[in-house]
Amino acid sequence: MDERRTNQAEIQKQMRAIGMKVALAMALLMSFGLSLTGNLMAERPPEIPMAAIVIGFLECFILSFAISFAIGLFVPMPKVNAALARKFHLQPRTLKTHFVESLASNLIYTPLITTAMVVFVYFTMMPDGHKPPFLPMFIHSQVVCLIVAQVLIMLFVPIILKFVLPKKL
Repeated sequence: MDERRTNQAEIQKQMRAIGMKVALAMALLMSFGLSLTGNLMAERPPEIPMAAIVIGFLECFILSFAISFAIGLFVPMPKVNAALARKFHLQPRTLKTHFVESLASNLIYTPLITTAMVVFVYFTMMPDGHKPPFLPMFIHSQVVCLIVAQVLIMLFVPIILKFVLPKKL
């Protein structure tokens, strides 16, 4: 019985380590992708120096990384995915399953990250004379970021999992 508990404890420890690696990789991926997307969509006055643009990107990246990593630590995506599989009768390793799981991940991560970045940029970085109306900017950012994030998640999660999962699985 002790050996069984030891094995279960070891498996749980390995799963936590895998979860931490996936959370870190997802945070880097989502933060970089969404920060870059926001930066490329920004309408700036021509007199803004490149250094300010780079600093703005880095600030957004750090903010979104912190949010994304926290989500990755506190939202148990394997449990969410298992619940989705039961509810929608999903078969493992199919395109339909991958799409549904990535959409769920996207809907958890992206609105929070995008909201934080849009609010941060709008209220702290945009000069008053160059602020567009907030709501159209917010909605446009959400739509574009949801699309970009869905593509990123669909493409990169299998690669991330290939690197972090033990070869035995």
